[in-house]
Amino acid sequence: MNVKFVLNDYVLIWNLLFQASVNPEIHAFKQKLWKNYRNCYQEMYQEQMNLLKDPKNYIPPDDTIDDMLKKTDFYKKLYEETEEFRLSLMQTWDQHKKTIQALLKELLRVDVKLYHVLVVHPRLDVVGMETVKGKKVNTITWGKKNKNASSLEVLVDILSSILKKELQNYHVECHEIVDGIIELVIDNELYTRLAGTSQYLRGDPALSFLKKQIYPYFLMYLGASKEDCLNYMMRDKIAFDLDFYTFEKDLAHVDLYTFIDFCIRNQKKIIKISRLEIQ
Repeated sequence: MNVKFVLNDYVLIWNLLFQASVNPEIHAFKQKLWKNYRNCYQEMYQEQMNLLKDPKNYIPPDDTIDDMLKKTDFYKKLYEETEEFRLSLMQTWDQHKKTIQALLKELLRVDVKLYHVLVVHPRLDVVGMETVKGKKVNTITWGKKNKNASSLEVLVDILSSILKKELQNYHVECHEIVDGIIELVIDNELYTRLAGTSQYLRGDPALSFLKKQIYPYFLMYLGASKEDCLNYMMRDKIAFDLDFYTFEKDLAHVDLYTFIDFCIRNQKKIIKISRLEIQ
């Protein structure tokens, strides 16, 4: 997997105008547009899919509003802050790129192509994973930052969102299992190896119990021996009785898609395990 962080004027402007207002100035600007340029404003909203299809070469049918916004001092400040955010993400990626790519190759065993992360202002609180027909480049829009999170944690969140987008149409009927496995791979195991301490408490609380049930099979997927499983359990503070499980050695040699298929195919066996067996 490779990632490129991109700041695109049109993507930033569209999100500033049609997501929640990040400051009083942009709110007042939007009210002015609605009052004086309503038709143009509505047409601009409908351009999202055309914009995301090819952001680099996008030409708006009418750039009146874009030009108005670019001339304001508050937009220039928001642009600078967004660029600072982009640079911090890029620097973190560059710092950990080789390690992450090696770990992803080991954990995914599938190739994920280049993704452009279209960076927007973090106060927008946006994670956009729209599916656009005819899109030339794989993209997600990212404008989300937890003030208490490290740059590495934010990067892990981005990688998790990228993998969710890659798999968003894979076994849609069992999306909770797919999402749970993605969290185990990226939010938990990848981040644990990067951070040096267990990160198995991270993730959607609604998936917590499901993930604990998949966890023994996930260790088999990682290639853990029965002896290794004890070390993993101590590391992650997740306990289960190995004697209750058939050790699926072949899982250590399959890719992520095949592991998901296995979990879905055997979900009745996996999910019926008593809540008391895994703590």
